[in-house]
Amino acid sequence: MSSNCVIMPREKLVDGFTKEAKEVWDHLLEEKPVLPYLIPVFLLAWILERWIISFSNWVPVFVTVWASLQYGKYRRERAMEDLNNRWRRHILCSQPSTPIEPCEWLNKMLMNVWPNFMEPKLVRRLLTSVQRRLKEKRPRPILSMEVQEFNLGTTPPMFGLQGSYWSMEGKQPVLNMGFEWDTNEMSVLIAAQLAGPLRGNTARIVINSIHVKGDLRLLPILDGQAVLYSFVNTPEVRIGLAFGTGSQSTPQMELPMFSSWLEKLFIETLNRTMVEPRRRCFSLPAVDLKKKAVGGIFSVTIVSARDLAKLDHRESRYYSNEKLANADASGHANSNGSSGSSGSSHGSHGSSGSGNRKPERFVEIQCEDLTRKTGMQSGAYPHVWNETYDMVLHDNVGTVHVNVYEKPRQNSVKYDFLGSCEIKVKYVDDDSTIFWAVGPEQSVLASRVEHCGKEIELTIPLEGVLSGEVTLKLILKEWQFSDGSKAVANYTPSNVIHMQQAALGTQPSISPYTGRKLRISAIEGRNLAPMDRTGKSDPYLKLFYGKLIRKTKTVNQDLNPTWNQDFIFQEVGGGEYLKIKCYDADRFGDENLGSARVNLQGLEESTPKDVWVPLEKIKQGEIHLRIEVVASELSPIPSQNGNDSGTHSIGDGCTVEIVLVEARDLVAADWGGTSDPYVSVRYGQTKKRTKVVYKTLTPSWNQTLEFPDDGSPLVLHVKDYNTILPTSSIGHCDVEYERLPPNQTLDQWLPLRGVNKGEIHIQLTRRQPETQPKANSSEEQQQPKLVPTPTGTSKLQRNTGKVRSLIRKAMALAEEDDTEDIRQMLEELESAEDERELSISQLQRDRDLLVAKVRELEQAMGGFL
Repeated sequence: MSSNCVIMPREKLVDGFTKEAKEVWDHLLEEKPVLPYLIPVFLLAWILERWIISFSNWVPVFVTVWASLQYGKYRRERAMEDLNNRWRRHILCSQPSTPIEPCEWLNKMLMNVWPNFMEPKLVRRLLTSVQRRLKEKRPRPILSMEVQEFNLGTTPPMFGLQGSYWSMEGKQPVLNMGFEWDTNEMSVLIAAQLAGPLRGNTARIVINSIHVKGDLRLLPILDGQAVLYSFVNTPEVRIGLAFGTGSQSTPQMELPMFSSWLEKLFIETLNRTMVEPRRRCFSLPAVDLKKKAVGGIFSVTIVSARDLAKLDHRESRYYSNEKLANADASGHANSNGSSGSSGSSHGSHGSSGSGNRKPERFVEIQCEDLTRKTGMQSGAYPHVWNETYDMVLHDNVGTVHVNVYEKPRQNSVKYDFLGSCEIKVKYVDDDSTIFWAVGPEQSVLASRVEHCGKEIELTIPLEGVLSGEVTLKLILKEWQFSDGSKAVANYTPSNVIHMQQAALGTQPSISPYTGRKLRISAIEGRNLAPMDRTGKSDPYLKLFYGKLIRKTKTVNQDLNPTWNQDFIFQEVGGGEYLKIKCYDADRFGDENLGSARVNLQGLEESTPKDVWVPLEKIKQGEIHLRIEVVASELSPIPSQNGNDSGTHSIGDGCTVEIVLVEARDLVAADWGGTSDPYVSVRYGQTKKRTKVVYKTLTPSWNQTLEFPDDGSPLVLHVKDYNTILPTSSIGHCDVEYERLPPNQTLDQWLPLRGVNKGEIHIQLTRRQPETQPKANSSEEQQQPKLVPTPTGTSKLQRNTGKVRSLIRKAMALAEEDDTEDIRQMLEELESAEDERELSISQLQRDRDLLVAKVRELEQAMGGFL
């Protein structure tokens, strides 16, 4: 072992000497090409010296001295070259700028990799973003917009045609280069379904050319983990558009006015997002976890502000009207911090009419459509709030806008604008998050957090003013991913991808529905905005999912309403959002109390999602929702006598008995502030009515009506009776009785729809004649009877019956001239038809599978026989 330990270093040493000798020899051959021809001369001289003049050894001495000199010269040249390289690297790292250098090599490489690598990758990313924006920001005159073709052409953008160079701004290195993209080979085709008078027509819009030219700036941040990029000034933009109808294969009509409008819109978007000092971020993660973030939640704490200064009076008046048109309406209800504090006389520059009262200042933060406002602060700087708000993201990147205002006088509608700033946040593929903002003198403030739950603090100067800065704390609470997993504080997200189609055991279908059902519970709201003169509101919710719209009851005079209503929806694939809108019910037009979007991706059975959703497009308010997947298996339904019954026979003497007991809090339809109510009951094609109770808003009928039980829809219409004038509707409701066990009574107060208030008290019983019990074994009597899961033909029959029932209900509503409910019934009918098509496709797949199994069985039996 010891000999090996000695030999191996000696061999390495010999190899090193051999390698170095070879390098010296190659260097000598490069400097002295005639050296190989001199070797025979030296050999001849050595032979003569050795054999003729044997007492002399001048030739070996001469060769040794010459080789030593050449080796020393070689070592000195290598040392000088190494020092020169180090000096060049030092100059490159320390010099503030570099000379302008051409970028033809970069553009040549882009031409080669653009058609088959960069263009398809950009198309996939841009197509997803454009489709989402068209779906969310669809104009009112358009029913739907769809991208039918998206192609950027074969001409790539060019970089640094006039050269590129590095410069130093403060301590931040900046790469400057030109950008130019001029192509007429692109094709972006958008089909728009028109509404209103042009309903049914299709407009086709194609973008066939684009020209963008400007100067780019690239700023490496966070030690090379990301690069910020932006335009130095507003770039030149030209867009070519063509229009056509649905019958044209290629739109041909040019509209220069619309092209100018689109160019202006594009320029405004660039100025708002990536023209200095606005910058976008390109992350450079070392690890890619292959997760796509679709939403997130983070909290923003407004800590303090200092050194605030007013703008010019004219600019201040302009900002007061543009940015805070509705601030007074909800400012007093949204202040959850200290409303005022004592201080010095700083800021006493208010008007003479305000006396000794100091101006009050507050901060407004906005993320997408979600806006929140702090309480008022006055006195000496710094103003301290320490108020925390949760912000919601609907993508993997977002921007938080911070605006500071001053209210100079009491009862003044004008707010002086004191400055603004913004913080941007982005999810990185290595599961980290980057925050960045504009620092002093347009420098960069950037921070990176490795996981959720870590807090960062930024002091950001206000833009557009002489002085002022705001201190914020940000904590990332949660990221939601498209595979259903999520990352929260102190939690490692699961890498198991939940695929809805795999969970169902079916193959993907062309239908937008996944086959599952969602139960969405509208539980309650809190801190809603007051809209009435009483300082209260009459809130109700509308839920939009897929093609369906559902509405809760109205809660009168309450800013913290409780609904506790459940709604069932067919789950829609493709990342469909649940949209909720909150309204204040008024006689002459409902007022908006805010809206929100909820991401429903990644829902799993037996794992309900319980969330408080902040309302957007308003200053305050939250809605409590509970969302869960409805299990496909139905539980046993116990009857009153202890037996289990999941189905109810129809016909054979079965009847539906409904007792119309009373009503309360009805709408006043007469001039005297009362009504003459009666109830019109529609059961399928049969129509009956109660007596009229005159001049009351709390009638009592106590009438019993019976109908043969054939499964038809049961609709109640409460009307006001008039002798001469036609009757007027004061509400209606649907009675759901399909799951009611036989010979049991449903005693319930039902809220009336179509009006702001009113409820009706009913008692409903499904009468079934008594039959002789069959002799069953004790085991069969003890075994619960489960409702069978409808599959195959039974499910198709159920869907067909549902379509027929919805048609009957729509016909009944048509006779009552209730257009709103007719529209809702038609939407449900369309959803039922989609469900029926899904059932048919499932039956076809089951049939093909059964035929294949039968053939396999025939082959196996044939071989056996």
